[in-house]
Amino acid sequence: MFTKQVGEMDYRHFHPCYDFSSALLQARQQKGVTQEQVAFALDVSQATYNAWECGHRICPYKHIVGLITYFDDEQFTRRMLRILLSLQHNMAGLNRKTTAELHTYYMKLIALLADECAEWLKTIER
Repeated sequence: MFTKQVGEMDYRHFHPCYDFSSALLQARQQKGVTQEQVAFALDVSQATYNAWECGHRICPYKHIVGLITYFDDEQFTRRMLRILLSLQHNMAGLNRKTTAELHTYYMKLIALLADECAEWLKTIER
């Protein structure tokens, strides 16, 4: 699946879909709510939410943002961000980059994210 090159981080043991579904289950149980309650809050069917929590279906980005807002939990938010970064990492073919190249890539990504957040905040201040 993934290959590790010299000087590169090993991502073979990280499974974003499994981590996502386990994070959902844990956050829901900690909040003490049912799948139906979460699904209703996100305006999706209980079957759709169940598929996310069981790892049978990938959750769209817009609903990941909704889940972060709904659970309002720093640990859950951090897990979701790690999962999103891992998915981006794999989709962009970054698993073939050296650690130095990855550092540069992610520092640029963080700078862009900070700029976008600042621009977005300007729009809601009006």
